[in-house]
Amino acid sequence: MYLCYIDKLTSGTLIINGFTIRNGQRGIELSGGWPGYLDNIKIESNIIENNGSQNTNRGGGIFLEGKNVTVQKNTIRNNKAGRGAGIAASATDFLIADNLIEKNIGYDDHAGGVQVYGKGTVTRNTFDGNEVGAGPSVNYGWGWGGGILVSADDNIATNVTLSFNVYRNNTAPSSGGAVFIDDGAVARMENELLYNNKTKDKGSAIYVDADYKNNPSTLNMFNCTVSGNSTNSNECALLIQGSKTTVENCIFWNNGKDFEFMRDGVSSASFTVNYTLTQQGYTGTGNISSNPLFANAAGGDFHEQSTNGRYNPANGQFVKDAANSPAIDAGNPASDYSKETAPNGGRINMGCYGNTAEASRSGSTANEEITQISWTLFPNPAKESITIGNLPVGSSIDIFDITGRKVYGSISNAEQITLTASNFENGIYIVQVTTNGAVTSRKLVVNK
Repeated sequence: MYLCYIDKLTSGTLIINGFTIRNGQRGIELSGGWPGYLDNIKIESNIIENNGSQNTNRGGGIFLEGKNVTVQKNTIRNNKAGRGAGIAASATDFLIADNLIEKNIGYDDHAGGVQVYGKGTVTRNTFDGNEVGAGPSVNYGWGWGGGILVSADDNIATNVTLSFNVYRNNTAPSSGGAVFIDDGAVARMENELLYNNKTKDKGSAIYVDADYKNNPSTLNMFNCTVSGNSTNSNECALLIQGSKTTVENCIFWNNGKDFEFMRDGVSSASFTVNYTLTQQGYTGTGNISSNPLFANAAGGDFHEQSTNGRYNPANGQFVKDAANSPAIDAGNPASDYSKETAPNGGRINMGCYGNTAEASRSGSTANEEITQISWTLFPNPAKESITIGNLPVGSSIDIFDITGRKVYGSISNAEQITLTASNFENGIYIVQVTTNGAVTSRKLVVNK
């Protein structure tokens, strides 16, 4: 039986709050019916456990269709289904937030913990120990998307934002131990942490694949940390097949290989990596390959060490380390860093805590008064010339366009330099001055 079954167009807001829902054929089913989808549903602060079976098609814990649906602050665990054992959602304007989604088992070959179609946001959830491919297909060695599957089909366009989620200990027999983007879906991942996820084949953390018509899926990753994920044969953490993926301001470390891109005959497929710390190394602007100096990766703490302050989640305080992570102040100079506490170097950190209140602080210098130097930039907007003044001799001057591409670089041998504006296209630039390790940045507008 279904412990909570709703199949009617609802006006107003329906709230399912504070229940323990267990041992049903499904925990909750919100099914779209004539004359339309359910609207304005909230499922919050429930325990939804031990529902479904390997014969439940989708959504052993929650199956929902509708719009303006919120699933938040629930514990969703130990549920079973063919696909999306914890949650299976086909919805518009959905929000899945602040849930613990753990130990759900998908018996089919797609989607262990969650399967979503449609448009919405998945944020601040913990995906822990979910599994896909636990049915007969495991004997053949396939299964994709242990934690979450974001998918589209011929009738449903999918555009989903995944943000501030933690994915750990999820498994898939084939690829996408944590995350699987498939069938032409569009997804954005930002400030995501993925660690200790596993597959037998490639793509231990993330798999991005086209649909059967070779329509590419699209994934854009910003400020994500992908570390300690593994395969049986030391293969990649991020696998892209016939799809489009960009990676920026991220950290990939201790995964075996980090990336593998296969065009698979899709001419529009693409893969770019910029301003990313990757152990494998990859060609792109601003990429580095150095130990990120995590606080305690074995204990699940991926904050970056800093001599001026690293956030300690155990007590909510900033503590000082003996070393500075190379990921601090190493992201795209054009990225927003305003949420990082001072001193923040005027530049975003790489990794999942970049541009958050938990970002590690810029390292201290032997001559910290340097950080207080107020160099000048004029005129601004610039039409004919650009003058940068009050510079300490020996400072590095770098100018980046709005995409983060470096268009100028020099070392000052005088207190003032003047550049010709005609050497720059009209647009917005970031001027960055580095003195004794202290970094400050300002916006420049060229309008000739």
